[in-house]
Amino acid sequence: MINRQDEVIRNFDNLVDLEFAARLTKQEGWHSETLLELQSFFEHDPEGCFLYEVNGKPVGMCIATAYQQSGFIGELIVAKQYRGLGIAHKLMQAAIQYLQQKQFHAIFLDGVQKAIPLYEELGFRSISRSLRFFGQIPAEEFPDILPMNAEDLQEVINLDRLTFSDNRSFFLSKRWQNYPDLAFVRKQNQQIAGYLFGRIGLGGWVTVGPWVNLIDQSADLTLLSHFQAKIGNQPFSIGILENRKSIIPQIVMAGLQPRTDPPTRMMLGIGNNLGDNDHCFAIGSPAKG
Repeated sequence: MINRQDEVIRNFDNLVDLEFAARLTKQEGWHSETLLELQSFFEHDPEGCFLYEVNGKPVGMCIATAYQQSGFIGELIVAKQYRGLGIAHKLMQAAIQYLQQKQFHAIFLDGVQKAIPLYEELGFRSISRSLRFFGQIPAEEFPDILPMNAEDLQEVINLDRLTFSDNRSFFLSKRWQNYPDLAFVRKQNQQIAGYLFGRIGLGGWVTVGPWVNLIDQSADLTLLSHFQAKIGNQPFSIGILENRKSIIPQIVMAGLQPRTDPPTRMMLGIGNNLGDNDHCFAIGSPAKG
């Protein structure tokens, strides 16, 4: 806890704090960051969930996710009437300090363009664009793609440690528990050859990720087409690191439209970019990589 006269940075404590955080994400237009998603952060590590209060009133938040080898910072929002007062800087300092105490070599974030000067001031450097796409693609169901079950999930978690380069098993498990109808595996010769998770956001907003193809590194849209068939005539959003040069032209040709000012993946420290693997087609979340 960090005190500054009538200001304080503290951890999330209860449902009221989570509901405040959800109001902030809604006001910011972050459709995928629902109360359910914010609860998963709190359940994973309440000490990484920070609120900024002024005279006892919450006015900002930031969440630091500690994996096993690296950290990720997201959900940095300050209420509009309190912006320009250095609150975001203080929240970021608290998140960085928390993660650095765990001796991580690298901390990552996906930063919106207007916040990049703040992150650079804190020592982060740009390593790639974290592109965003929205729309629909041709739908087609495939017999080798199946709903993910509990046994599949454990195998997916083991495979994901290799492709993501860290252990996000808690969040994969929560994604499967919260949205079991939107989690799929592709199997070949009884082995998992790919997996894809989806989730439902505000107003029915659908987001894809993570999406991993283990067969090869080619631009295979099979899992995504199957997912489209399952959600019906509904658009979805997806985040893809710009280094996935094989898949990006294919999804655009299939009908997805790129966002004009996507975030930038940034890093503090040294290490491999989380999920920057040719088999990882889509990120899991803008707030945790």
